[in-house]
Amino acid sequence: MRILRKKQARSPFGGFKKRTLSATQLGRRLVALVPELGTIYQVWLKHEVDPGFREELMLAVSRLNGCRYCSWGHHEWAEISGVSNEELARLEQLEPSGFDRRKWVAISYARALVKQDFRRVQPQLRRAVQHKYSPREIRQIELIVNVMDVGNRTSNTFDALLSRLKGVPAADSTIVDEVILSGVFLAVAPAVVLYLSRASKRPVRELIDSLIDYTKNYEEKYSVARPSK
Repeated sequence: MRILRKKQARSPFGGFKKRTLSATQLGRRLVALVPELGTIYQVWLKHEVDPGFREELMLAVSRLNGCRYCSWGHHEWAEISGVSNEELARLEQLEPSGFDRRKWVAISYARALVKQDFRRVQPQLRRAVQHKYSPREIRQIELIVNVMDVGNRTSNTFDALLSRLKGVPAADSTIVDEVILSGVFLAVAPAVVLYLSRASKRPVRELIDSLIDYTKNYEEKYSVARPSK
């Protein structure tokens, strides 16, 4: 006797595996960033950290978290900040030979922080970072990674809502959290596009087309999975 099985809805995400946030988690992480406002000002507005280096760190984190919107945005931002297409390509492929040792240590440390949920990373990597960077610089790197992780996981929660609407809900996310964080994402995203348009002197429509094309093909181009712990 043939048993008919209900056909499962398919999703372009292939089963949602990205890291998300709840509204409560987002609130807690934003509150935790309040004491860091001075450092945020120094990094993003005073440029105490080279903007190109900052964007490379943020792009490395975005790729690890599988955030297609942030990967697009910080790829564009890195280009505006003077990072070459060749170096960006090496970063996307994670080719350490294309970077000097000091920068690659920072990129590796950034990714390790995310993988370990900002708990203790491998002692050898920690010592390498301490050898290459001052305590102040390490704090700045950690802040950049933290800010980007919050942005990634907020954006991923918007994607979780899209996946739910296609019949493939995320296992560790609720529709209430997805709606709330989608509102946050949709409030911030237009401002980012407008900033990039002004900074790059490119029409908004051109950037929107680039965003749509990049995000549409992102899941096929990259194998997105939850970072191992």
